[in-house]
Amino acid sequence: MALSLPDAKDRISTILSAYKAVSGTSRDLLTSTMTSGKVYEAWVLTHVLEMLRTQEGYDVTLVGGDKVRLKSSPGPINRSYAHFRLRRDNSPGLEVWTDVEFMTLSSSLRSGAVPGPGDYHEIDILVVAEGATSRPGHDQVLLGVECKNTGFEKDMMRAALGVRRELSFLTEPAPTIFHSWPRSTVPAYPSSVYAVYSNDPGVAKYDEAGKVFGVDFIYETM
Repeated sequence: MALSLPDAKDRISTILSAYKAVSGTSRDLLTSTMTSGKVYEAWVLTHVLEMLRTQEGYDVTLVGGDKVRLKSSPGPINRSYAHFRLRRDNSPGLEVWTDVEFMTLSSSLRSGAVPGPGDYHEIDILVVAEGATSRPGHDQVLLGVECKNTGFEKDMMRAALGVRRELSFLTEPAPTIFHSWPRSTVPAYPSSVYAVYSNDPGVAKYDEAGKVFGVDFIYETM
């Protein structure tokens, strides 16, 4: 049974509060004006963070603020927004951002060109190396996740395949930085992981075709 928006927000805040560097402060980490689409994005964000914590062994910390503000419009990395830091053993640290644009593969192939609007694209949830700035390059994206709180249509699959093409070349399976989740290998170079989550169970019918190009289409409901 699907949760109501207030119940979903409460569950999201419960999970996210465990990542705060300072305990004992307010548990209400989400802004009160979030749309249903942004609540779903936050829901998928908590899923991604929990899987990276439990399956990959990362320590997760909310840094840069005590509110998780999901931006209403995409743009470069903005450190005035809270984000999440991931640490594991002696591995380099990672950061998780929301609604960030990356610079495309095609733009990197046009050396010296002045970037235009076709040279960067938004990803709802983005994992990059700690300390990344501005619009990360396509080769800096380690994990990208799209969130679709709507009926899943075929044009959404086509759009996802386009983003995949702007992240990397199709190649033989190559190792990712992850041990097992979300993928240990991907048929892409650079070997970024890219996934599309939707609350429409129909998204799953695109998964087999998507896997050929390294795109996972995943059903996840609140």
